[in-house]
Amino acid sequence: MNIGLELALTGMGTVFSFLVVLIFVTSFMSRLALWFDQSRFAAKKAGQQTIDSSLKQTSASSKQDMPAELLTAVVSAAIHQHRSRTRD
Repeated sequence: MNIGLELALTGMGTVFSFLVVLIFVTSFMSRLALWFDQSRFAAKKAGQQTIDSSLKQTSASSKQDMPAELLTAVVSAAIHQHRSRTRD
């Protein structure tokens, strides 16, 4: 019984140590990637903000320009098409 307990504690200690090392290595790699590619992330973030703002403007103007009857027809057609595809 003593050998089994020793083996279990050794195994759990090994797994715990591996997981702690894995956390530190992953954190280090994340910081290293951000350090090397910081300008790319900043440019990508700025581009995403531009896309988001243009989408908001487009969706706001499309809501004002589209009549309610047309919107109802489009939504009804989309629901009909979805239901016809998923009935199989």
